[in-house]
Amino acid sequence: MHRQSDGSSQEEEDRISGLPDPILCHILSFLPTKDAVATSVLSSRWKFVWTSLTNLCFDDRLCLEDEEDTDVLTNDASTMFENFVNRVLVLSYPVDINKFSLHCGKLRYLACLHSWVSIAIMRNVREIELSFKILYSFMSVELPESICTSKTLEVLKLSSYFSIKLPPSGLCFPSLKILHIEIEHSVDNLTETLFSSCPVLEDLSIMVHLHGLFATFNISSRMLKRLTLKFWHDDELTLTEHHVVISTPSLDYLSIKDWPPVSYMLYELHPLTKVVVDFSSLYAIGRYKCVCYDLASPYVVQLLKGITNTKFLSLSWDTISVLDQVAVDSFPTFPNLTCLEVEILSGWELLSVLLSSAPNLESLLLGTVLRFNCEWTEPQFVPDCLLYHVKTIKIEGFQGEKDQLKLIQCLLKNGQVLDTLVIRFESTLPQKMGLKDELYQKLLMFERGSKTCKVKVL
Repeated sequence: MHRQSDGSSQEEEDRISGLPDPILCHILSFLPTKDAVATSVLSSRWKFVWTSLTNLCFDDRLCLEDEEDTDVLTNDASTMFENFVNRVLVLSYPVDINKFSLHCGKLRYLACLHSWVSIAIMRNVREIELSFKILYSFMSVELPESICTSKTLEVLKLSSYFSIKLPPSGLCFPSLKILHIEIEHSVDNLTETLFSSCPVLEDLSIMVHLHGLFATFNISSRMLKRLTLKFWHDDELTLTEHHVVISTPSLDYLSIKDWPPVSYMLYELHPLTKVVVDFSSLYAIGRYKCVCYDLASPYVVQLLKGITNTKFLSLSWDTISVLDQVAVDSFPTFPNLTCLEVEILSGWELLSVLLSSAPNLESLLLGTVLRFNCEWTEPQFVPDCLLYHVKTIKIEGFQGEKDQLKLIQCLLKNGQVLDTLVIRFESTLPQKMGLKDELYQKLLMFERGSKTCKVKVL
């Protein structure tokens, strides 16, 4: 209420309700569909605003607020959720749909899924996200054929097991640019035929669940620019030896999360902007880890030799552990590499080898991992990139160890053109402020190869 000077009162003007419907609908698009629909009870002005929503996101977790079991809806709650989806789809017709998203912890009827997806396809949907489990079933669900043949669908993200049946024409997803899926290796020739059948696919992310002893994956696409591969073994102690072939001449970004033994063959790759190699899943193997490192080292080198033209390279600490088993003369050279991100283990033995493999490196990001018996090893030579090209160095997770200080001392001394050195303390480290002051005093005593280098401690 706004009180005037004469003592009378007057209702404040409702400026939001006075906005045009397209603007109100745009505001509602940032809310969960359940909350957007609930605005219909505010006033007669808001009763039908939500019916013009183009983003329809349904999540049955919003129906769990009054449920005793926070994982599974009761039949009554499931019925209410299904009725709500049906009601929204009917009352918002015939507006075209930009995004259709469905999260359902337990889907009781596949007929509902097919009906909802068919409606979205008929309304020229551009983006579909599906995440659910089928009640009383652990089998994959066949993806509705209407999705595969949609001419408007550009983004498809599937967080459930789906079997994809290619149309008789062989042309699949004619307009699809982004595809995120989960698959099992037992699907014969799926990767070889599916991705090559998508004419404009640019971004592909695959989560692969491996079973058995051997699997082959062939990813071939002329237009693909981003590729993310994640492999997961159901049995931590039984490794599936999988073979991956990548033929993607337009690829710009490649991310691989895996564990060995595995063979990667890469063909027709043009210069890449960024490559991420992460074998962190090795940690789950426990006491078999060292054996796996030995088995993995030639495969990791083979992979690195296929991506030597990248500009940015990120290596996880387990990947570094694998490379620690490799002979120095086996390392490939990365002539285009300007940014390297690595997590270094005890001793830093491998760091100088990595830097020597990147003669034109300009930026170095070190994530330090504390290990027992960590001892500094003085490098036998100074890599050329550190002398002539490296301008920025960032060290994450600094813990104040003396060997970490020796590393910093070495980098400051030999960084002849270094502009900036940033040191960030481990976030859980107690008494960080006192250690910062102590570190500053020690840094002042270190010899610096670059007189203009600025040091920041965070």
